[in-house]
Amino acid sequence: MSHPAVIKASALIHAGDISAAEAALTELVETEGDHALVAVLDELAPKDLLAIIREYDSAKPSVINLLVTPQQFADAVIMERLYAERNRDRLRSMINSVIYREEVEPDEFIEALAQKDLGLEVLADYLDDRFEELIAFKTYGSFVVVEEERTPKDEEDDSTREDQFEVPRGGVGLDEVRDQDWMELTWRLAHHFPDEFLHVVQILATRNRAADAPLKASAAEANEAMQESGEKPAGQPPAEESAL
Repeated sequence: MSHPAVIKASALIHAGDISAAEAALTELVETEGDHALVAVLDELAPKDLLAIIREYDSAKPSVINLLVTPQQFADAVIMERLYAERNRDRLRSMINSVIYREEVEPDEFIEALAQKDLGLEVLADYLDDRFEELIAFKTYGSFVVVEEERTPKDEEDDSTREDQFEVPRGGVGLDEVRDQDWMELTWRLAHHFPDEFLHVVQILATRNRAADAPLKASAAEANEAMQESGEKPAGQPPAEESAL
């Protein structure tokens, strides 16, 4: 049978009173100690735990966020991806609020998430606006995007399909990127979980290729239509007029 605190908290969450639900759970810390709350959180449905974690407010530290275990966290984050409306900023804030808290090891939370069936997709969601920086980090060990002739995307995508990945030597150190945000997570993922990092890069490369496909198709159709009408395709200079 569920702990009374779990029953009460779940009822309050379903009623929309997240603050009261969190208060009902954190009362256990005062009466029975931290370990009691950690044990009770195992009984709480992932979707209910997710509802509390999503309400994180940096101005008011949450006892739940301070005590949630890596496995509980991973279950809640996967639930977010399965059922919630996609919101990268909310996802990033939620993950950062848990894995960068004091006296915990971020790698344990990254590992717990990476081991889930959809965990790498979640990490790709977290980093999906940082594809250029991830490619730079994969290539140079730094997040500085070098403005030079880029490898064609198809070749670039193929280059991510290596069997093993090693961070290039001479790259930035953890102390240089300890931002408690995407750079630190990327560094930790690449240095401590290289296979998972490579997989995330592959996911993002595939997404970028899919996003570019409609644009390329539209441009090809437009050029084809212009050729049929006798106009010059976009990007081609006009033919020089004969002097005769």
